[in-house]
This record gives sequence, structure tokens and C-alpha cells, in this order.
Amino acid sequence: MPRDARFLLLGAWLVLTGHAQAQSSNPPGCSTWQDCRDQVEQAIAAGSVERALDLAWRAVQRGPKDDAALMFLLARAQSLAGRPQDALVMVRRLAERGIATEAQAHPELERMRALPGWADVEALVARAGASEAIAAATPEETKTPEAARPETPTPGPIPRRAEGPPPADTPRTDAPRADATVDLAAPVEEAARFRTDAFVAAGLAYDAVSRRYLFGDRDGRKLRVVGEGLDHGVDLVRAESAGFQDVRALAIDTRRGDLWVASADPEGATAALHKLQLISGRPLRSFRFEPRETPVLPVDLAVTADGAVIVLDGTGGVHRLRPGASIIEAVVQAKLEGATSLAPAADGAWLVAHQGGLSRVELSPARVSAVATPAGISLAGFECIRTYRDGLVGLQAEADGVRRIVRLDLAGRGRSVRAATRFDARIEGAAGPVFLAVSGDDLSFVAMGLQSSSPPPAGATPAREPAELVVRRIRLR
Repeated sequence: MPRDARFLLLGAWLVLTGHAQAQSSNPPGCSTWQDCRDQVEQAIAAGSVERALDLAWRAVQRGPKDDAALMFLLARAQSLAGRPQDALVMVRRLAERGIATEAQAHPELERMRALPGWADVEALVARAGASEAIAAATPEETKTPEAARPETPTPGPIPRRAEGPPPADTPRTDAPRADATVDLAAPVEEAARFRTDAFVAAGLAYDAVSRRYLFGDRDGRKLRVVGEGLDHGVDLVRAESAGFQDVRALAIDTRRGDLWVASADPEGATAALHKLQLISGRPLRSFRFEPRETPVLPVDLAVTADGAVIVLDGTGGVHRLRPGASIIEAVVQAKLEGATSLAPAADGAWLVAHQGGLSRVELSPARVSAVATPAGISLAGFECIRTYRDGLVGLQAEADGVRRIVRLDLAGRGRSVRAATRFDARIEGAAGPVFLAVSGDDLSFVAMGLQSSSPPPAGATPAREPAELVVRRIRLR
């Protein structure tokens, strides 16, 4: 073959390969959840399992809430794409709801059925199928109308006591005095229990779609994940693929199905934000903080409704990555000593917990002001805060070292506290650092434990011996 012809063929091959790679790296496009669902089947038939997983995830996000058919479709795609553990979690979730599926025989779930945990889930699947068969075989005239059935107790969390707050649409006749903190008894249930080796935790997040808890492993430079009902955790993504340094914080963008992670070297000389696909942990892109004189050691991060990512560092500095941007801005240098956590306010401002209490940080124009409180309510000692409805919920350390979960009702778009509700769940100081995650009206928390009497570095948990970790959950209303 002439030399020029060989060069032309090589050039054409490079163009086609580059085009194929670009196409595979682009996120799947589908206009509606029905379109996403239909494209999943097409992708599976074509052998494009990663694309099928992306499309299935989008269908679950955009489709009807807790739609059984979409969830089972996602489980199929997860198993095919080499994520059988995620598929097992999804199938178990359906079985626990009493929904019959083809999980016992479907060929695309073969990898899932090879897992050690399948035996337990298979029993649930069989029970759900048997219940559905019995219901289908029962003559309609013999079925008791739902309204006529006697109430029978069902297993589950103990009902909350009557002194809990009424629904939002119920007028309150027993509103607390502005100068009082209300104590509220609420049951604490166990959400997950698992064995783990020693690791230094750096954040907790909960994915309500897959019912998984995600942990940052600071020194291991990776993310760990454990599903509800499972007794062991697995690695979701490691530094080798994601480019993590020491993992410092993480947050979920529930609207877009993304997972954000902040990492930095131990001295804070270099730091970065990492964007990953939530369901699979697949790295999508990294954004570097610009070099600066003062170190950047992220202690918390959160995502706004429009997709901006806000990062808090230990000096009280607030950084922002706008949607579609590639540069992380240093928007406010608040210099709040002992900054620990941040959460968005109602109007685009941010609330920051620090050693001196709680401050409101406005970005345009940059301004920092203390959150006002009525007599009898203290805002000192909050180790972590999270947005809950129009207020906040957080973990507050008392004078004796005991931590309590506290809900703050805010007024004036987060400029002042109207009332505080303190839950009776007590977490002793010896339990070590505690991490929180809010999903709907549920707050999950886990105490990581301490092996040393020396204080840990800011925002980190000391290393410890292997232990059993328990994630607990409390209802906020």
C-alpha cells in the first residue's frame, strides 16, 4: 500500500476512534423518563452496559417516585455493568415492599445472584412472589375492603410520642415561648450495622434512591459504601481512578445524580473538587483550587438548588464552583475561628457553624453577620449543621461534652432563630466524632469512636481499631 494511503487510513482511524471516545464520555441524552427507559433496553441489546446504567439512573430520577418497574430496570443495568452489590440492594428494597420481581431467574441478574448476600434476599423475593400469587388467586368477593380491616400492629419503629410537632399544615396552639428550648422524645432506630477495618472518616451522605450510606475515608483516599440491611461495606471509588488526595468532605446533588468530593493534601497546599456519578462512583471531572498563600483544608461542602458547589475551609473561607464553570472562586474570607460546617439559607446566603456560634454569610455583596437568637437559646458548640425544611438541624455539644441533635426554626431568611427543639438522643463525648446526613424527614447519624484521648485534627476522626459501626436514624417530625 502506498505511504500516502497508509497515512490517510491512519488519520481516518484516529478521527473515528476519537469520535467514539467522545461519544462514550458524553452523558446519555433522553428527553423524558419514558425515553430514558426505552433507551435502556436498546443499550442493553447493543451491549453498551455503562450507557444502559446511566440511562436507567436518569429514568429513576425523572420517573414516578419509587416506581417498581424502573427500580428493577436499574437493578438489571447495575448487575450487567459490574455493580451486582448495588443491584442486590435495589432488589431487596423491592422485596421488602412486597413487590414480586423476576430476580430469581432473570439472566441479566446472574452476577447479583452469585453474591453471598443473595440467599437472604432470595427468601424475601420468594415471599413477595408468594404473597402476590395468593392475592391474585383470592376471589374479589372474599377480599375484605381496606377500610373495613381491623388495625393490626406491624413491625417497625416505635411511634413517636404525642409531644412531637404537628404537621406543617396544622395550626400550632402550643407554640414554645421564644425564650425556651423544647425537649422532644423521639425513637432512634438502627438503619445499618456493619463491620469495618480502621479508617479515618471524613463525611457521611445518604443516597435515598439506592438506600446506601457513603463514607469518606480520609487517609485511605477513597469512598466507602454500605447498603441498608447489609453487614459489610465496600469501596465505591479510590484515588487511583478519581485522583483523590486526603478526602475531606462529600455531598450529594440529588437533582442531578452527582456526587461531589473535596480533597486536599495534609498541609492544604493543593486541594480539589471531584465530580462523580452517584450511582456508580464513576469519576466525571476534577476542579483544582487556585494556588494561594493560605492553605485550603475543606471541612464541609454543599450543593445549591441550581447546582453550584460551596466549600467551607477551616479558616471560615467560603469557595464556590458555579454551574458549568471550571474555576473555583474564593468568594468570602470570613475568618471564623473553628469553622466546622455550612448549610444554605433560604435566599442564597449560607449559614456557617463555628467556635463562636452561627453566622450568616452573604456572597453578593460579601458580608458576614451573627445569627440572632432569643434569650435561652445558645448557638455555641455546633459541630455539624444541615438544612432541614426552612430551618436547620445539627449536632450541638453541651458543656459536659454530651452531644444532642437540635432542630432550629429560623426566621427572616435565616437571620434569626425563632425556636429550638432538642431531641433526647444523647451521644457521649467518648463516642468520638459524629457525622450527620438528612434525607426527607429522616436524620441519620453515626459515631465513629475514639481510641486516643488526644484531640483529633480539625474535621477529622483519629484512626482506631476495627469495630462494628452502627448508623442510627431519627425522625425529625
